[in-house]
Amino acid sequence: MGVKDINIDNTPLSEKIAETIRSNIMKGVIKPGERLVEPKLSEQLGISRTPIREALRLLEMEGFIEIIPRRGAIVTQITDKDIDDIFVIKIRLESLAARLSVSKVSDADIERMKELAQKVKEGSTKVTNMVNWNSEFHDIFINNCGNERLIRILEGLQQQFKRATVYSFTEMGRTKQVNEEHISIIEAFENEDEDKVEELVEKHIMNGWNFIRSRVPVREAQGE
Repeated sequence: MGVKDINIDNTPLSEKIAETIRSNIMKGVIKPGERLVEPKLSEQLGISRTPIREALRLLEMEGFIEIIPRRGAIVTQITDKDIDDIFVIKIRLESLAARLSVSKVSDADIERMKELAQKVKEGSTKVTNMVNWNSEFHDIFINNCGNERLIRILEGLQQQFKRATVYSFTEMGRTKQVNEEHISIIEAFENEDEDKVEELVEKHIMNGWNFIRSRVPVREAQGE
């Protein structure tokens, strides 16, 4: 199934396993629809099932797999159309949420956004950390928008968006640009400039959309 031997270092074993499986999914070595069976992985890797189970939970949180009762972990499909469907909604609704939140974010919220931007700038060898920091940055203004329906809609996209966002934080990703865009967004929030915040968030998402779409290895819908 394409899972390579795991080299053990100071990284927790579950994260090392997740990184290997994630990389192989992104490269197309592990195909959409393929089952990841815990006993088989345990036998192939020569390790217990506990870290494998933890790794699969991480990958499910990122949207790479879906754990289905009595079937196990199934690798999810992602296509150009999936990316477009997610981002065409996100670019409109998240920029609206940002605009609505300008008068509601606190000084503490802005300080946390700065901390998260710094974490992204410093980077991490763990892609999951980068994705989660980026997600939390966006969640701060989304959750402050004051519109519960809008918040729930964007929450519904979160898992799929996390999977797509992984491409931005790989070795050939756009981490530097993400950080610069985050800093500009923070400055607009500090200036309480609703128009600028909305414009910058929309541009930020559009840039991510274009970059991610260029990196997704599955170019067509399954079966086409």
